[in-house]
Amino acid sequence: MHNHLSRRAAIISGALAAAFARPAPANADTSADYVFTNGFIYTVDARDSVHQALAVRGGRIVYVGTAKGARAHTGKATKVVDLKGRMLMPGLHDGHVHEMSGGEGLLACDLKYAAMTVEEMREIIQKYLGETADEEPDGWVSVVNWYQQAIRPAGTKLSKADLDALDTRRPIVVSSSDGHTTLVNSRALKLAGITAKTKNPPGGVIERDADGEPTGLLQDGASGLVTAKIPEPTGQDNLKVARTALAALAAQGVTTFMDAIASEEALKAFTTLADQGKLTARAHFALAVRVTDRDPGPRLLRTRRKYHGGATKVRPGIAVNNAKLFIDGVLQYPAQTAALLEPYLVHKHDHWVKGKKVGEQYWTQDGMNAIVAKVAAAGFDPHIHAIGDKAVRIALNAFSAMRAAGHKKIRPAIAHAELVDPADIPRFAKLNVTASMGFHWAKPAPDSVEAVKPYLGAKRWKNYEPEGDLWRAGGRISLGSDWPVDPLDEWTAIKTVITRTASRKSPFAKFGVMTPHQRLTRAAALRAATFNGAYQLRQDAHTGSLEVGKLADLIVLDRNVMKVQAERIAETKVLLTMVGGRVVHRLSGFAD
Repeated sequence: MHNHLSRRAAIISGALAAAFARPAPANADTSADYVFTNGFIYTVDARDSVHQALAVRGGRIVYVGTAKGARAHTGKATKVVDLKGRMLMPGLHDGHVHEMSGGEGLLACDLKYAAMTVEEMREIIQKYLGETADEEPDGWVSVVNWYQQAIRPAGTKLSKADLDALDTRRPIVVSSSDGHTTLVNSRALKLAGITAKTKNPPGGVIERDADGEPTGLLQDGASGLVTAKIPEPTGQDNLKVARTALAALAAQGVTTFMDAIASEEALKAFTTLADQGKLTARAHFALAVRVTDRDPGPRLLRTRRKYHGGATKVRPGIAVNNAKLFIDGVLQYPAQTAALLEPYLVHKHDHWVKGKKVGEQYWTQDGMNAIVAKVAAAGFDPHIHAIGDKAVRIALNAFSAMRAAGHKKIRPAIAHAELVDPADIPRFAKLNVTASMGFHWAKPAPDSVEAVKPYLGAKRWKNYEPEGDLWRAGGRISLGSDWPVDPLDEWTAIKTVITRTASRKSPFAKFGVMTPHQRLTRAAALRAATFNGAYQLRQDAHTGSLEVGKLADLIVLDRNVMKVQAERIAETKVLLTMVGGRVVHRLSGFAD
């Protein structure tokens, strides 16, 4: 597959170069808008070639080569940026993000993914309650970025009682950072009408105590029973959230992203920004396909016609080409809703033995095959959440049936793929399936060595976060940060998939390298975060690498991530972000 893609990339590159290399008319001004020179221009082309200079005109790349050669593109109005040896590379493509939730989190009661005790958590929420006392007694309280696997002591399981102890009458909703578990207080349960008699909704679980009463923990689709009662934000609220998210993405160097489960509100907000010329990244949206859907095609097509911006242009726009499906939940204890081929282990009599729990499976194989076929027939690329090894197999089986039915041009993806049976690893390349991976998870942390490893056992643990196995088998890996499931910190994520280590300041640094055979090389990690993401989102002819004729979506870094000590990659700062030849982020003092 790598050779096939290299040949394809070379053909595209050659065609674009030829188109932009035709002789200019006599007396034509060929000067560039920008010339970046004296740098380490890492192109991520078919050869991962490195050059000294790059020129941009009209939002596109018109030259990549030596500093001497770039002088021919320098005119009186050209902005010349002396990189002084700094690294310039393609902008990042985040193929799985929840930017509206991320933007909301930057504006809400934020637990900041921190390890903490229940009492410390209550103190943060109580402080927020005091600051917003004018919203008593009925204003909903949204608490975000709860890192439930890091609650101390390890293994602590919260309930509504932990929130009921707060000094408030307001309904409280605490969203876990993994996006699958919600904790609510008794007031929220009452407003949602959730009682012992309430049945689990499709694709969700209401956790209950020994008497059958709801505990306040809601898994996956059950969260919607409560969140449906929260008043909808206004259009202006959504615009503020979208602008906040875009600024955060630009600061990380993200020039293209995909909203992994797009709401109508998100589509409206980003379309408004696009119409105003204020969109600072190329925005893709995956539309939800529900377990209750029989034929989502007509609905998907109506939404595409309403919001899709058409072909990729210099000016960033809106693309609606993807459909999001969920097969299972998460691996981490205590939820353990990811679907496994063999049961989770349980600790009994000083031994870990097979238990009875195998996770949740929201679709049958036949149901998944049928719905994927309908999504493909409508011309959408399926993007399937599959974390457990059984869920991954179900997704791959559905894609195999899709290919057999003749859908050769569809670009399917599996999001997360945290546990993959070795027999299924080569199927990603064979079926041309992109693995959109959350690199943040590939390190020792509460959600890995504590909340997953003991419950899988040594044999399956070797297959956890299998980026290395997928890459060596010729599979395509892309970056999917899943923000705000994890912090928006793309460079720590890239560092993590290269080293498989925790931060040196983390108490989990003592575990050293986690499953070292699953590490990626630096070149493979950067390709995943750029060109492979562009392929996943059907932009590879336009972005993802720095080649003549392609769009000028690029970033300048404060360090050379191909050469610095690997742990220092996490400290990378983006000095400049450019989208379609327009600077959308610049750190003060750089290229002023």
